[in-house]
Amino acid sequence: MYDGRLLTGYRSDKGVGRMEKREIGELEPYLEKRNGFSWLPQQDTDYYASEAVHNNLKLTQQERDVMNIPDYLLWSIGNFFLFFVFGIICIILSVRVREHKRTLDYEQTLKISKRALVLNIFSTIAGIAFVVTMLALLISKSSSSF
Repeated sequence: MYDGRLLTGYRSDKGVGRMEKREIGELEPYLEKRNGFSWLPQQDTDYYASEAVHNNLKLTQQERDVMNIPDYLLWSIGNFFLFFVFGIICIILSVRVREHKRTLDYEQTLKISKRALVLNIFSTIAGIAFVVTMLALLISKSSSSF
């Protein structure tokens, strides 16, 4: 049975998404119909003003480029536990990369990020070599005492 209501939403349970024809008539100046079924606010309403403010919050290309530069902080923290001396230096470099990211200094951020990468690679190799050497010495010392 048709009760004179016009369904404007996709929910039909408990009256959600239903509007009286009278209410639609009152909202007509604020709404415009697109593609025959979808209702959108007109350009002179506050919706479009807030959309313009939202567009200002979007990142520029330079900001996206700077934010995509890795800082290797997690790797540096791992190197801190693996090889303490170089791990501290790696953490310092990673924090400096994050500081330069905030200032959007692309060249300096990229330069320090590359240094952090190289030092993290060196620290990982040196740490693994140190652990393997210590284990080999420990095993050889314990096997020679038998």
